[in-house]
Amino acid sequence: MPASRFCLVQGYLCALLLFVLVAAPASAQSVRFRVELSAPGPLAKLLQSNLDIERWSKRDDVTDGQLQQLVRAAPDQVRQILATEGYFSPKVAISVEAAGEVQTVRLTVEPGAPTKVSSIDLRFTGPVTHETKGPARIEEARRAFGIKPGDVFRQTEWNEAKERVVRALGRRLYAAAHVDSSRVQVDPAAHTAAVELQVESGPPVTFGEIEIKGLKRYDRSLVANLNPIRPGDPYDADQLIKFQRRLLTRDRFASAMVSIAPDRPDVRRAPVLVTVIEAPSKSLELGAGVSTDRGPGGQITYTDNDAFKRAWRWSSDLKIDSLSQTASTGLEFPRLESGWRYGLDGKFENEDIQNQRNTSWSVTGAHIYTVEERESAQALQFLAERSSIEAGPVDNRQALYLSQGWSWNTFDDLINPRRGYLVTLQVGGASADLLSTSSFGRVYGKVSYLLPFGPRWTLGLRAEAGVVLADSRNGIPSAYVFRTGGDTTVRGYAYQSLGVTEGSAIVGGRYLGVGSVELTRWITPQWGAAVFYDIGNAFDDVHQFDPVAGYGAGARWRSPLGNLSLDVAYGEATRSFRVHFSVAVAFR
Repeated sequence: MPASRFCLVQGYLCALLLFVLVAAPASAQSVRFRVELSAPGPLAKLLQSNLDIERWSKRDDVTDGQLQQLVRAAPDQVRQILATEGYFSPKVAISVEAAGEVQTVRLTVEPGAPTKVSSIDLRFTGPVTHETKGPARIEEARRAFGIKPGDVFRQTEWNEAKERVVRALGRRLYAAAHVDSSRVQVDPAAHTAAVELQVESGPPVTFGEIEIKGLKRYDRSLVANLNPIRPGDPYDADQLIKFQRRLLTRDRFASAMVSIAPDRPDVRRAPVLVTVIEAPSKSLELGAGVSTDRGPGGQITYTDNDAFKRAWRWSSDLKIDSLSQTASTGLEFPRLESGWRYGLDGKFENEDIQNQRNTSWSVTGAHIYTVEERESAQALQFLAERSSIEAGPVDNRQALYLSQGWSWNTFDDLINPRRGYLVTLQVGGASADLLSTSSFGRVYGKVSYLLPFGPRWTLGLRAEAGVVLADSRNGIPSAYVFRTGGDTTVRGYAYQSLGVTEGSAIVGGRYLGVGSVELTRWITPQWGAAVFYDIGNAFDDVHQFDPVAGYGAGARWRSPLGNLSLDVAYGEATRSFRVHFSVAVAFR
């Protein structure tokens, strides 16, 4: 039961219990009774859930005196409960029929016309009324109010509307905003309610210095360098949330709370209070999964977030599936005050995909700047590869590859997005004069876009393109050329089965082009059905681009781990159907 309704009846319940404990003799004979309630459907359920006489009818130890007390209290309880739903003039009739062993209490309720909001007087006082941006902030708070003339007046909605106005005004700059006064004038005869609300903005607030509590293992700079707030910045609740989210990434902290101190400052400059609980620095994670791309697989990951007692993040990872075996290890250094961080990793991989067998190892150093909306990364990678195809020669390739990457992310949710876009762009190259078997340049880009239509429909668009700038792919490691096809690219085709035919194998080409359109109908907030059309291919000659299409339908589930997809796709070029499905579970 909502708290507001509970408050209305708890006084009666307490009084009734007191009567039972003090006034009722222990030897009194018990009576049995049932309640016949006549009221409109939704209100009947509300009354049945909250009336004392309904609850006590289930007991077998009620005395006659207690029953009479319940009968006398019921009409007032009905009126108070219905008042929370906007019915202030109900007609209530109650009678008791004592025939037989079980007495019948007949309760008839005619709620009458609901009380509707006739007028709204929403006022704002304080410095917000004099500020340059004050009118826009006030209009934002008015929109958050939500109640309109003609709406049925309900107590819970009135309480929530007041909270929404204060939150909207206090979200930026006016952290001390609060309700100065509120009043509701109800006219039972006219079934109207005039509401009045006055909100005081309080003084404009700016952020002060950061205060950190709870650090034991890590240096203060680890927290301070994640702080998006600078002393003197205007108060913004979103910045506090952003700071807190950054602290909870990478598993260094089991808990993090970021707020201003005090919560409602009387001063214009509010310190930022950060309270953290450090997580264990070492962890071992086991994972298992299955996908129609790579089949069943397993993973073991060891992580130490305080390697060498310097807050360096060291992770080692072993992955095995039906197509590849990968071992990697790396160091990630803490974020600097400038926002940049450095990383270093090594990787060994053995794979057999579409009859091409590759064994490679690489060492990569990266310089990365990451915020919520965008990322910029420079990397230098040395990769050596041994490649072969069935009945073909063995090819040894290597490259010292320098790259620059950017990404821009406006998705509204990192796990289950409904709106926004993600853009990724990468450029790089290698020279035969610098530890590489071939000179080449490489450009790759990908765009994903989600557009909701109302609460039920989502349109998804995806485009992917790449080009390797070289006269030939000879001498270029497989990691830098393109293949496509599979669960997340062109559905209807096997994993990386679209590319350049070489003997019995499919190998990478110098060009890539992929496009996708998907429409999802959300049947419930978690489950949906989708139809899609994918098209694309990877190729080695720009004049011989031959895109293939795949289309079909599938189910969607917004799981706690992210969107899960089960699709049935028809590959037009192969004239066959293919199921695409992936799910993974991690154990820690």
